[in-house]
Amino acid sequence: MTARYARAVMVLALAVAGTLTAPAAPAAAAGTAGYCPDASGVTVVVDFHQLGGGTVIRCARGDQGTGLAALKNAGFPITGTLRWGEGFICRIDGKPSAATEKCVDTPPASAYWSYWHASNGGSWTYSDKGVANRKPPAGSFEGWSFSLNRNANDAPRPGATPKRPAPPAPPPPSPPKTGGGGPPAPPPATGGGGTVEPPAQVDGPPPSSGSRPGAAGPTISANGLPTPTGTATGALSPTPSQVNGTPTGDATGAPSTDTVSPELTDVAAPRSGAGPPIGTIAGILLLVVLAGGGLIAARRRRTADPDA
Repeated sequence: MTARYARAVMVLALAVAGTLTAPAAPAAAAGTAGYCPDASGVTVVVDFHQLGGGTVIRCARGDQGTGLAALKNAGFPITGTLRWGEGFICRIDGKPSAATEKCVDTPPASAYWSYWHASNGGSWTYSDKGVANRKPPAGSFEGWSFSLNRNANDAPRPGATPKRPAPPAPPPPSPPKTGGGGPPAPPPATGGGGTVEPPAQVDGPPPSSGSRPGAAGPTISANGLPTPTGTATGALSPTPSQVNGTPTGDATGAPSTDTVSPELTDVAAPRSGAGPPIGTIAGILLLVVLAGGGLIAARRRRTADPDA
């Protein structure tokens, strides 16, 4: 009997003892493919080696009472032996086939499933306890590796590293929103809706109603009277004035179109309505006064000198 076979017999004996004395393992949730994401479950690795099928990794979620419970709860179908039951694992997922291994008694040391365990990030260790006698810690690894034609000291370890992958990084936070969340400002008004200010008014009386819009307003003379200005196309013409006591203008009383002499001592008021200008009336009254004065003076000379 080789050392490997003796070890297998010892493991079988322990498994049988555990089967007889250990309570039933609590039901666990169905297994999932891949490593357990955290330490709340037990990751189970099955390496088929020469049997074909590669290395399969599944997670037994939650607490696992025994290695047998972890293997079954991870989702691997198993077959025990007719003599020892599930205390000695003969097939995993139907391998080796029934034609190769009858699973009546303990499989030979040249072809059997070896049982391993490891902590997260540690190394695989061959189990010295039977599958029904070992309770895997939460977050640990359970391994099964088929050993074919190996001696007692070189049984193959499971081909997967007993280390959970790092969790994925959380997604980056969303960038802050730009711009105000309120309604957009209304566009500026076009066309100038403000109140139009009227032009400043020139001191003095308003222009005549006959003036056209835009014509220059009256100017102010030295004595404070307005002097109408404009052109012959509807604007007021200069009014006649007295130069050295003699009225200027034509015989009909029409205003003269000549410019006012700088020697003016009196300025006539502007015409209003259809009547003659005030300057013309003043000139006529002055002539009447002068004529009356001349007659009176002649009459006095005649009275003083009757021979004349």
